[in-house]
Amino acid sequence: MSSRWSDGFEENAEFFTLTYEAPLRVASDREFTENRALLWLRAGSCGRRIEDISKGWDVADAYGVLADLDHTDDFLHAIAANAAVSIAFIVTDEERLFESVAQNLPERVEPVRLYEGVPAQLRIESGRGSL
Repeated sequence: MSSRWSDGFEENAEFFTLTYEAPLRVASDREFTENRALLWLRAGSCGRRIEDISKGWDVADAYGVLADLDHTDDFLHAIAANAAVSIAFIVTDEERLFESVAQNLPERVEPVRLYEGVPAQLRIESGRGSL
């Protein structure tokens, strides 16, 4: 009888492919499914992984993602109710809005702004096409 590394584990490994994503697809959240594993990895690779943010936000075991700032209050309440959350990913290109959400997070939660610079870059690129 031979022994393998995976013996005794329900799951052994998951492989990820790192790719370049077009800024327009990222800015419109079409690439969330491609990036969701990276957020889970950054948050410590434990607990449930956020698979869908169609409601504008979600909070898992160790992290949360806020994609629609209109749902900030619900997001902040869910973060406060989960003492294990240590990181919050906030999708916005505006520093002022990011800071507004970040200052209302519990002290134990690290705020991380996602997609910074993408909408601004798109405005610059789209302006070039109109000349």
